[in-house]
Amino acid sequence: MQESISLSDVLKEIREMRERLERLEELLEDFIDSTLTPEEEKLIKELKEKVKKGDFSDFIDAEDLCIE
Repeated sequence: MQESISLSDVLKEIREMRERLERLEELLEDFIDSTLTPEEEKLIKELKEKVKKGDFSDFIDAEDLCIE
């Protein structure tokens, strides 16, 4: 027994598939944007180590620390 499918049903299904794909694409872009690169991870690690040691030279100009 064959089931009949109308053209409008096919078009509706295609639109729904496209919407789901667009949502998936947005989710993937958000995930990629939220994932750190190895270089970013290394930089964060280095900066955390400097802060632990009290070295704020990467954050504050030495001239700004001078008190007159």
